[in-house]
Amino acid sequence: MSQEKYILDPCCGSRMFWFDKENEHALFCDIRSLHTTLCDGRKLDIEPDQFADVTSLPFEDETFYHVIFDPPPT
Repeated sequence: MSQEKYILDPCCGSRMFWFDKENEHALFCDIRSLHTTLCDGRKLDIEPDQFADVTSLPFEDETFYHVIFDPPPT
């Protein structure tokens, strides 16, 4: 695969799933951007590389080798 980003996280949120939250091979997408402080004082930052809706992703089939899907609770 010739592209640099071959992992897609289509609803990355604050990237809690990731040990390396700046993984150079992953494209982090979400529909929102948010910077806030939680009630216990922890900072919550949601800053995707690209805005995208997981129900209608703007990528061709087979664009990514791997997809991480950890959707938020409803």
